[in-house]
Amino acid sequence: MKRNKIFTLVISTLLLCSPILFTQCSFFKTANTVASSINNISEKINFYDQQAKNYIDVVKKAKKGDVLAIAEAAQLLTKAKEYKKDLDKLIPQMTSSQKKEVTKIEQSILSASKTLIK
Repeated sequence: MKRNKIFTLVISTLLLCSPILFTQCSFFKTANTVASSINNISEKINFYDQQAKNYIDVVKKAKKGDVLAIAEAAQLLTKAKEYKKDLDKLIPQMTSSQKKEVTKIEQSILSASKTLIK
């Protein structure tokens, strides 16, 4: 058996035998909170990435002269900026790779904005 399977088996057995022990253990509460926080941050970053991709697609249409796309691009950029403010509040909780990902997304938005101005 692999080590992970053994660990899972031991934890499962302990949970079945004594769920009170594990629900009262602060280590497991903290680990669970951190794990859910990271997932939540990852979900928010993924959403921000989707917003950026949508914005870039609309900018491409706007560059071709689509007047509606120009207006939509402005709205999407405003929404992305607002969402980035919310992400900025989570920076202290982010891993370094998450911070790099947010920076990369922000740079792609900025790059698309610059092409629209040219």
